[in-house]
Amino acid sequence: MMARKQAATLSLLASALLPFIAQGSQVQTADPHGLYAKPGQTLALTHATLITAPGKKLSDATLVIKDGVIVSVGNKVPNGARVIDTQGAWIYPGFIDPYSNYGLPSKAYEASDDDAPHYSWQRAGAQAHNAAIHGSEMWRSVATADKDAAKIYLDDGFTSVESARLDGIFRGYSVSLSLAQLPSNQLIYKDTGRQFMAFDKGSSPQEYPTSLMGAIALVRQTLSDAAWYKEAQSHNGARRKLEANTDLAALANLPSQGILMATRHEDELLEAAQLFNRFGLTPVYVGSNFEYDRADAVAKVAKTVVLPLNFPKPPKVTTEADLERVQLADLRHWERAPTTAAELSKRHVAVAFSRHGVEGSMWPQIKKALQAGLSEDNALAALTTVPAEISGISQLAGQLKAGMMADFVVASGNLFEQGHILSTWTQGQPHSQVPINLAALWGSYTLANDYSLSIDPKGEVVLKKGDEPLESLSSRYQDNHLELRFVDGNTSHYWQLSGSHKTPKLSAFQSGQWQTLSINPLAADSSGKAPEKTQIVSRVTFPNQAYGLGSHPKAEKLLIKNATVWTSEKAGILKNTDVLIANGKIDKIGNKLSAPRGAQVIDATGMHLTAGIIDEHSHIAISGGVNEASEAVTSEVRIEDVINPNDISIYRALAGGTTSAQLLHGSANPIGGQSKVVKLRWGETADDMKFKRAPGTIKFALGENVKQSNWGDSFTIRYPQSRMGVKTLMEDAFQTAKEYQEQRTRYDLLSRRQKREVLPPRRDFRLDALVEVMNKERFVHAHSYVASEILALMEVADDFDFHIQTFTHILEGYKVADEMKAHGTTASTFADWWAYKFEVYDAIPENACLMNKKGLITSINSDSEELIRRLNLEAAKSMAYCGMSPEDAWKMATINPAKQLKVDQYTGSIKEGKDADLVLWDANPLSAKARVQDTWVDGKRYFDRKHDLAERQAIKTEKAALIAKVLKSGEKPAEDREGYRPTVVHWHCEDMDNHLEAM
Repeated sequence: MMARKQAATLSLLASALLPFIAQGSQVQTADPHGLYAKPGQTLALTHATLITAPGKKLSDATLVIKDGVIVSVGNKVPNGARVIDTQGAWIYPGFIDPYSNYGLPSKAYEASDDDAPHYSWQRAGAQAHNAAIHGSEMWRSVATADKDAAKIYLDDGFTSVESARLDGIFRGYSVSLSLAQLPSNQLIYKDTGRQFMAFDKGSSPQEYPTSLMGAIALVRQTLSDAAWYKEAQSHNGARRKLEANTDLAALANLPSQGILMATRHEDELLEAAQLFNRFGLTPVYVGSNFEYDRADAVAKVAKTVVLPLNFPKPPKVTTEADLERVQLADLRHWERAPTTAAELSKRHVAVAFSRHGVEGSMWPQIKKALQAGLSEDNALAALTTVPAEISGISQLAGQLKAGMMADFVVASGNLFEQGHILSTWTQGQPHSQVPINLAALWGSYTLANDYSLSIDPKGEVVLKKGDEPLESLSSRYQDNHLELRFVDGNTSHYWQLSGSHKTPKLSAFQSGQWQTLSINPLAADSSGKAPEKTQIVSRVTFPNQAYGLGSHPKAEKLLIKNATVWTSEKAGILKNTDVLIANGKIDKIGNKLSAPRGAQVIDATGMHLTAGIIDEHSHIAISGGVNEASEAVTSEVRIEDVINPNDISIYRALAGGTTSAQLLHGSANPIGGQSKVVKLRWGETADDMKFKRAPGTIKFALGENVKQSNWGDSFTIRYPQSRMGVKTLMEDAFQTAKEYQEQRTRYDLLSRRQKREVLPPRRDFRLDALVEVMNKERFVHAHSYVASEILALMEVADDFDFHIQTFTHILEGYKVADEMKAHGTTASTFADWWAYKFEVYDAIPENACLMNKKGLITSINSDSEELIRRLNLEAAKSMAYCGMSPEDAWKMATINPAKQLKVDQYTGSIKEGKDADLVLWDANPLSAKARVQDTWVDGKRYFDRKHDLAERQAIKTEKAALIAKVLKSGEKPAEDREGYRPTVVHWHCEDMDNHLEAM
């Protein structure tokens, strides 16, 4: 018979004790079906090393349990207790996972074959209007034990979890569950825990939201609605007019219930913190292991972070193509992700660990975190006391302490060094991993007659003759004896192994008698040795990718001498002029200026100094979608919520002389989202990029996109479907906003007594933005092409007493320049884009010149991550096409867009007192030969050509070192980019996808 390997997992010694262990500690309300359950016997686990809590250790101690509860921790064995000798073992508090969907359904809705968009969704009962909101779900109602799923947790030492269905944006109130195999109502440790949340609508079939900014807007509106609903319920006479809404009623309790907020990366965490801070909420965040990059910023907003132990596999570096494609950011993240827990702990952020997303055992990942600098105490706290606090069960679990649940882990030694888990106990019930006393026999042994035996930490026993594994007939471990029966050819041998690891003995039954054979231990198992500290070879930069900055730039005291200065002011172009920069401002402009003490001097002879270029229309640096492409009016969504400071386009734009840009919503809706003006402060956080002195703006759109002309056959039901419908929709939206504001004004004028008798007005962020437009607090930038629609939109604005600030694209602006001038609007256009769709067939290259001659403030924009780095050349084209002067051409890239964005008092020209947003060129900036040497924003140098050239070599060197480390690690590479930051998407106006991964 051909021999084959068959691993034999041995039974647990403690399994013999099961008849003596009570099934749970709670008082039961169910009537028995048969005999009444009796109290369990007291158990004493003796001579163990007890780790009662992080940093607390008892040697040669005894743990006493009864009826699923810890009775005592110390040295006494109660009379009548059944004793389990656990000499040599270490006992830890059971581990707790605070982010799980254990024991619950996986999703709310099944996928449908229906391709038609659903703009509303009829839900049963008094639920919220949006199908991604499940705020009133109480997961205690459906939670149940799952034996197969529990085993995965138990094998890693977990004894309880905090669980909710991981589907939707508001996911419902979690339940903390024991992993014991007991009736559901005996599993629950806390029935109403935190509200689980994420910016991911999950299985919701409803269109809204289609983007990350839409998800954030939905959270903002829902939190506001919950506060309003709570207030409205207390008003006399208001309840009869108030809709029943169980989700809003439940969410009113968030301040006391708490939130567990899942995030995809550190930038999303920081933006979420800003949102929740506005409502006085401080969630616990589920992190992403990217937080090491912005650890200081994260520590300012997050008190507690849950880190899934799903560190990424190394990127592929096996072929020449792999080496060409691999990104420095991915290599750095593979090395740095395990450092996240240590970096946050250093900054006094409480860290908890989760198994979420982990394949196989989590212990190799924990060892990586230890190698990366995490202390054992903090690692244990991340598994015990911190998640117990998060889950609200610190009075029941997380420590070995009298009165707590008998949830604990028995290990062969220090788990953070060479130890392995032997058994996990939940409510006093043991779950077999490895026999306790068998741990002394781990290893490989040589036997007589060319036989060898191996016993591994999982309890698997393999006997070989030479290199051939023998087939096992039976194996059993009982009363400190290992009994094996193997088949060797036609002869059956019976072996018994007894004794300790110091003097093991093997007896073989041969020729009718027992014979003792000698055993020689082979090399000790090295897989569980204490981890050595990792040598980090990568840098951390801001952002943490190629061309990131090693430190944040400081405002320079700088004298630039002998430059040709393009002022973009009435002074025009000044030859051989000096400019002094101090405190982030343009301090002085003149000739032969003296350098103040401590100032750096740049001799700019032969060079040209200009104001930084400003792009009126850009879609760079945006995460999770440029369009909230669901509804026709989405004025509540905000680009400022989804600024992506890691987009390399920022750095490239600086290298092309651009220092500011308006980040616009796309063109999927007649009334789109709120835009944001940013300064291109490379390496800073998303919040620090915002140009906070710039007034609010909003994107409107006309033409083919908004009426869904080219969206496909399924998109024929959203109003409007025609150009005339677009105008009507806008009129209706503004009329509704006007009435909304009047209602709020009337309510504000009521006395306190009168207010108690009426329903308070609900704040509507969608209408608030339109009220701001009518109040001239927010300014409209309208995507436009066709002259008739331009005239129609100006009519709407005139009817509601506001004006269109800027028509962007406006390729038929030359046809209606007089009407635009009368309306008081401005124009931002392309230099020479035409004929790429029907509504731009009438575009002409003289468009910018003709509008400029009519007195319209005209600018050139990019609408492209590529064009933004050469807007100087786009401005120069009007000199070639229609003879525009160099001064006017340059103004189209600097002061004119500054005026359109209403930031011209701060930037856009070289004038004393303005922000030092400056660019130094080695030639005339309107020349194709000109190259940027330096770019300053607020007097801080964010681009330096000399540094850039040096950085290119540094990147090659660092990549080579990281690739060598990946190859040396021997780790299996990732098949895809799972675990890495999503690739930056370069959006265009019409892009509809969001490119977000589900959470």
